[in-house]
Amino acid sequence: MSEWPPSTNHQTISVLLKNEWVTMEIKEEVKNFLETNENEHTTTQNLWDAAKAVLRGKFLSLQAYLKKQEKFLIDYVTSQLEELESKQKENPRASRRNEIVKIRADVNGIETKKLFKGSMKQRASFSKR
Repeated sequence: MSEWPPSTNHQTISVLLKNEWVTMEIKEEVKNFLETNENEHTTTQNLWDAAKAVLRGKFLSLQAYLKKQEKFLIDYVTSQLEELESKQKENPRASRRNEIVKIRADVNGIETKKLFKGSMKQRASFSKR
């Protein structure tokens, strides 16, 4: 029987699977797993349990990697923004100001998405109680 709302893990996996790179990584992992564990003495249940454990680990590692990439991107863009703002203070230019506004909007969009994800996780955990 399925739960509503979906668990946080299910939501996370759904989001990850929308990423084409993640889907290809998972397909490759399943292919390698099946090739490695091709054995007529292994029961289907043991194979399934092992596959779930392998996939859980793969999803966790991919999620951590993507989170790290996102943090790096935010840090990089923020440093670029700070550099442009300091140049703007020294020598104001309209084109630079437009670029600052655009970058700030991008950073705010990323931060808003992060806050939305966090609030959805809180709602899901609160509704389970």
